[in-house]
Amino acid sequence: MTIFAQAISIFQKMKRLFLILFLFGTLSLQAQHKPFQFGFRGGVNLGWFKTDNEFIKNESAQWGASWGFVADFFLMENYSLSSGFNVLYLNGETKRDGLNIEDEGDIQINGYIYTKIRSKYIQIPVIFTMKTNNIKDKIRIYGQIGYGLGILLQSKMDVRIVSYDGELIAESNGQEYEGLTATRSSLILGVGVEVPLHKSTYLRTGFTFDNCFIDVIKADELNMRNNFVEFNLSIIF
Repeated sequence: MTIFAQAISIFQKMKRLFLILFLFGTLSLQAQHKPFQFGFRGGVNLGWFKTDNEFIKNESAQWGASWGFVADFFLMENYSLSSGFNVLYLNGETKRDGLNIEDEGDIQINGYIYTKIRSKYIQIPVIFTMKTNNIKDKIRIYGQIGYGLGILLQSKMDVRIVSYDGELIAESNGQEYEGLTATRSSLILGVGVEVPLHKSTYLRTGFTFDNCFIDVIKADELNMRNNFVEFNLSIIF
């Protein structure tokens, strides 16, 4: 099954969830607050790989970004289910030790493989959002917990092979990488503030920790998960 076919299958399964969200909003129509809020978001993230493999280590965190659409479906005035979609650019770099590497002269050299994986997902979050009452100047603090389903759109890798003496043996950038699984599941935790701008328009800004809890590498022995922290900014209407 192709990644596109898997994405269609997942989308069909999630239609019921969005119907439930719609019904929650419909039940709130007679409340004084708005039953729905919509907006746009963007974020800057710092991603890394976590692995249990003793021969592979996270080398460095890498910058990434995201943008998308936000939809809040209110259960009560201070509680809502938030969803939408994020186009997520998530990167990370690993270091593999203890390999025998052959150069162009067929001489085996012990060294390291540095692999930077650059991935692009479309993420569909389902998040429970809790807000405080107005504090000062109608500012509100919010907390979030939820689930994120990421569908892989594209992945590439940059590879450097370096000997133990620090000599660069080979380098390759921008290769298509087929080693990532088609989906990514994660726990989402967030905190931030919501500031009124004008009438029903709000600025929402905060930090998110996105903790992947499944192996995202096809090779069974690697057992790697890509996590990230993000600073995000949303305009809610």
